[in-house]
Amino acid sequence: MGEGEVTGDRMAGMRLVGEPTVDRADAFSDDQSDTAELPRFAALFPGPPFGGIDRLVAPPGSGVLGWSVRLRAVLLGCGAPLILVALLCAAPMQLFSARVSDTVVAAPVLSDLAGGVGLLLLPLMWLSYLALAALPVVLCLAGVVGVVVAWAPDDSPPGLRAVLSGAAHRLGPLWAWLATLGAVTQARSLIPADAAGPRAGVALSVGAAALSAVLAALLGVLGCVVLFERRRGPRRALRLLAVSPAGAVIALGAIGVALAVLPPVTDAAWGPLAASLVAVGCALMWAVAALVTYAQARRAEGPLTSAQLRRELSA
Repeated sequence: MGEGEVTGDRMAGMRLVGEPTVDRADAFSDDQSDTAELPRFAALFPGPPFGGIDRLVAPPGSGVLGWSVRLRAVLLGCGAPLILVALLCAAPMQLFSARVSDTVVAAPVLSDLAGGVGLLLLPLMWLSYLALAALPVVLCLAGVVGVVVAWAPDDSPPGLRAVLSGAAHRLGPLWAWLATLGAVTQARSLIPADAAGPRAGVALSVGAAALSAVLAALLGVLGCVVLFERRRGPRRALRLLAVSPAGAVIALGAIGVALAVLPPVTDAAWGPLAASLVAVGCALMWAVAALVTYAQARRAEGPLTSAQLRRELSA
């Protein structure tokens, strides 16, 4: 009996001579074969695998490309609910579209009505305006976060209850933070652009645009920090911005500048209704970009999924 043959319960040692040869099987040669194709991973596990593809959270190292892919996915996947959020914010955006410098006009009228004491009420009027001016942005960011976080884990249309239970209980702290930091942007409008001459006015406008971009990026990420991480504040937002892709931060700041610049230009050209539509569209894009930037920064620090973000928001 030759080497390698079976003898009873024993099998002699086998010796390999040359390279192993395996004939490639034809998958379609035999319709009656006993083989079957295994289902894909996505069919067995509809949700994103841990550390894999997520509809909201870009993986580490994906950079601005991963950020832009998630931004488009959110806009396409949540188009209808996001339009409803925009309609909700349209009326407050139209009502509080004036700048804080416009309230100075009311000072003489207030003084005449209250016999000089009205001037003492002017700071209170400014504070009230600043608080109300932040309301459209607060509603927009909270609505976008509630909609997208409810949609992303399961790719299913979010219900109204899920959206309200997710973000409504954090509106107070979010409003306080955005109104406080938004006052810095509004304070710029108190200084006329040509106060120090034409050349200085150009430099002042450029500096104001840069400040608006920085504050827009900071406010967006800070708003997400307040919604998801509760007691953390601006220092946490700055840390997340530091680990975010530079292109994403620049895009977020550019959208913030557009939110500050385009509505007045549109108002002068086509009227207040068109300006409100532009403002709502810019605010919606800013909120979505802020959420995607925040999620990518969190993922750069450690494991994170959209399902985890949904649990954190509703906790």
